Amino acid sequence: MRWIAVCLLLVLGGCGAGTGQAKLEAFVGLGSAPLPAGLKPAELGTAEGQEFQRVLERAKISNPDEVRAALSFAPAADRRAFAFVKPGCAEDGAELTIERDTLTAELTGGENVNCATANYFLTVFSVDRASIPAAPTLR
Repeated sequence: MRWIAVCLLLVLGGCGAGTGQAKLEAFVGLGSAPLPAGLKPAELGTAEGQEFQRVLERAKISNPDEVRAALSFAPAADRRAFAFVKPGCAEDGAELTIERDTLTAELTGGENVNCATANYFLTVFSVDRASIPAAPTLR
């Protein structure tokens, strides 16, 4: 049912809908250690993407190799890749919503779990190049 809502948003937003439009390429738990302030979503393969990776490598995470592998994802020529870090609890996946010029990552799963401390998750999505503007807003 959620996929139908995402597709509906895509059509209403004028971006078109396609089965391969947005794909979750990586989902990595980062633990509960506070992450550096100002970590903003970024497009991989850009200067912002490289800074995103440097900030995460300096953070106190227990799985730097997994993070490095996720951020090394190289999309096909007709796709672009975006990385987000989101706070959550016990989520086990994520979805990307595309509405007009805005890409928003949301964590999924882990319902009905109470957490005393937030956990953080790295998500990497690939998106059809033709379905988004040259400079989308990332949230």
